[in-house]
Amino acid sequence: MIKPRSGFTLVETLVAIAILTISIVGPYYSIYKAVQTTYIARDKLIATSLAQEGVEYVRNTRDSNYLYNIANPGSPVNWMYTLTPCKGMKCTVDVTGYQPPTACATTCTPLNLTPSNLYSYSSGTVTRYTRSVIITDVTPTEVVVVVTVSWKNAQVNNSLVVTEHLYNWL
Repeated sequence: MIKPRSGFTLVETLVAIAILTISIVGPYYSIYKAVQTTYIARDKLIATSLAQEGVEYVRNTRDSNYLYNIANPGSPVNWMYTLTPCKGMKCTVDVTGYQPPTACATTCTPLNLTPSNLYSYSSGTVTRYTRSVIITDVTPTEVVVVVTVSWKNAQVNNSLVVTEHLYNWL
């Protein structure tokens, strides 16, 4: 008489493979989602910094005009002097140089990343980030500054908008 062999049946083997697959795929999927979330957070952090930098550029221009008017009382300039390309339309501001704001025709050009890791329009590697500034007059002594940073990540268009009210405190 032949003694039956002991071993695993096909069903037991398939169940063992299914359990092993689930125990391996679960952690890998969690790691994938964590890395994806990290990239999204990084992009939002960069966009937030670029938007705040645009607002600070406009604020600095206002403050520089104020200081110019104190130093030159005989020939004062408008408190929003040099920002006229941004009045009511999109413009780009380059905070790394002394270039005046430039109006955008339809869409603004992407920012470049310089070798010293600064975002600029003048030189460097083209990035996926685009920053536009629009200044709207509310009253003769108040403007609304709207800075929009747009970027594309994994075929998804993203944008971040920062709005700031600035006042002429001359």
